[in-house]
Amino acid sequence: MKKLLPFALCAALIGCGEVRVVDLDDTREVENMQHVMELEYRDWTQTAEDMTKSMLASGAFARVKNPVIGIGEIKNDTMQRFDTDILTKKIRTTLINSGRAQVSTAFENNDYAEDTSTYAVRAARGDDEYDQTTIVQKGTLVAPNLSLSGKMIQRNMKLQSGWFSSVDTRVEYYLQMTLTDIKTGLSVWEDERPIIKEGDHAPTW
Repeated sequence: MKKLLPFALCAALIGCGEVRVVDLDDTREVENMQHVMELEYRDWTQTAEDMTKSMLASGAFARVKNPVIGIGEIKNDTMQRFDTDILTKKIRTTLINSGRAQVSTAFENNDYAEDTSTYAVRAARGDDEYDQTTIVQKGTLVAPNLSLSGKMIQRNMKLQSGWFSSVDTRVEYYLQMTLTDIKTGLSVWEDERPIIKEGDHAPTW
């Protein structure tokens, strides 16, 4: 019996470490994903969809000729570490595919451009190793006339737990976004989407 114990323990540990891959094309599987207190896939997907619909319905793009968006600062003021592209990439993809706006990937924000090849190719001007007729000329980049910026905020609140309740924390997330007309400096669209969660093990500093 003692000899079987290590094998049983090993099997139990293997069972506990089982990984389940979620099929994101299966709506039911996504809905049945375990809920967590952190921001997760469903939060990003729903928020991006809501924000994009709000932006397109606002008429902001109709008021600006040939709208080109530059991605400004998206500040993460939550207690979690994540790349804000998780949200903005989904929004950008929908906007571009809608045909209502374009996004500049060469626009430099804080010395950062998503597509560094745009500048790398231009740096080859005058380099004898390249056929200069294939190098793009000056004055061809399109500057953005709109800037998309935002902020993600988190608030934790302690709840009074009852005898039969395990809920002890409410976490409120607020995802705010602003679309600014660069020429005038005026906001042409704004929205805020709250996400409220209650449970244990809330993200903290």
